[in-house]
Amino acid sequence: MTDSVSSTSSPTTTRSAEPTRFWTALWQLLHRYAGLFIAPFIFVAAFTGMLYAIAPALEQWLYQDQLTVPPTQQSAQPLSRQVEAAQQHLSPHANIVAVRPADTPTQSSRIIFNDPSRNLSNQAVFIDPYTLQIKGQLAVYGTSGVLPLRTTLDHLHRDLLLGETGRLYSELAASWLGLLALSGFYQWIKKRKILAKAVSPRGHLGRRLKRQQLHSWLGLIILPFLVFFSVTGLTWSNWAGDQISVIRQVLGWQTPVLQNKLQAHGSSHQFATSQPSSHEHGDGHQSLAPEHTAHQALSDGSVQTLPAQPTWQASNFDTALGLAREHGLTASKLQIRPARDRQSTWIVEEIDHHWPIQVDSVSLDISRRTVVDQLQFEQYPLVAKLIRWGIDAHIGVLFGWLNQLVLAFVSALLCLTIVVAYRAWGLTHHLQQATLQFARDTRLMWQRASLVQKISLTLLLIALSIALPVFGFSIAIALVYIGLTAQFQKQSQNQS
Repeated sequence: MTDSVSSTSSPTTTRSAEPTRFWTALWQLLHRYAGLFIAPFIFVAAFTGMLYAIAPALEQWLYQDQLTVPPTQQSAQPLSRQVEAAQQHLSPHANIVAVRPADTPTQSSRIIFNDPSRNLSNQAVFIDPYTLQIKGQLAVYGTSGVLPLRTTLDHLHRDLLLGETGRLYSELAASWLGLLALSGFYQWIKKRKILAKAVSPRGHLGRRLKRQQLHSWLGLIILPFLVFFSVTGLTWSNWAGDQISVIRQVLGWQTPVLQNKLQAHGSSHQFATSQPSSHEHGDGHQSLAPEHTAHQALSDGSVQTLPAQPTWQASNFDTALGLAREHGLTASKLQIRPARDRQSTWIVEEIDHHWPIQVDSVSLDISRRTVVDQLQFEQYPLVAKLIRWGIDAHIGVLFGWLNQLVLAFVSALLCLTIVVAYRAWGLTHHLQQATLQFARDTRLMWQRASLVQKISLTLLLIALSIALPVFGFSIAIALVYIGLTAQFQKQSQNQS
């Protein structure tokens, strides 16, 4: 890759607009724009992503009292006993929404609940499966069950802890990251022979050239990862993710979902046609809140929302676990979700996202001890499988600690690549001059383009803006800036 923030005018931007020269100039201008204005956002995304990558190891250390139990020769208590122990710890208004049995002999079990009376949502009580001792209580998040530290770092990476508005930054970075990497690679191909023959000058220019070369080699090393991060990051972004979901639905590439309602006549072993999921992003950050609630009037006249009485008994968890094992759910990591109401089914799902992943699931009619629906990962469309694998690799769970180490290393290299580029640029350029030069080169390229080139570029940018709305918004800002600088220069020339 070449210097991502270089502002010197390229000969390709000042010659006649032959087809090859036009598109070469366009790639250079896009790379310069991304380097000047978007790279800081990419740096923040890379740095926060690096923190998120090392979070699992930190969580194991920070929450070891809640997550682990001493080795023992005892047999684990039935799951129903563990649920009963958790119920004794919870308030009468708490509603258990999921149970995760201990997946190793030294791990605790998780009883996940909501408690509107205490304004608690998606909390987990950690149970020693042997002694039924309460190990602690923590907030959990998503199907990965991440704990508070990783949840905070996840939000820091995704939205800078600013909520939905902050997601603009991460989507902007993801929208440009792949383009920045590919445009840099294109420039490196075009200039590698020239740079190889160039005699290294002394002083500032010599140091700048060496840093440019270092920037190029670092960029080449992490190029495949940058494209991967861009593509997978966009799949669960806010605005581009919605567009991707529409495309997946049109092409039939969505992830199938279980039938979670009991059939009208309740016959056993009925398998409903799987419907496409509209939100298969990230690690499944769905809410586990109950559907049906009751209301209680308080002394001050306000109304408090309370969970409805559960429609199950603790022994149903043993039944659900046994049925799931009988029907092929062999993963050590399981999640059992009780029925939300009398018309809903119990859901047992594998949640092991390590390679080879185990994410099969069954929908159960507990009263009849029958399977209503069953879904296997093998049934997923190929694109849905690729997206599942890609997302799991992106968040560092697909290949365990090795995955996390690679993510942290690549993120650190990306930060270093950006810093080296700015250091090289700062030796010979100033920000104001660079931005003005960018605007002049862009206008000159457009003026010398043919009608076909102008139409092609316009249609391409419109298509990209529809698919990637935040990318389109950033291009619109660039066009406004270019127009304003042109108007300012005209006024300056008239005054002189």
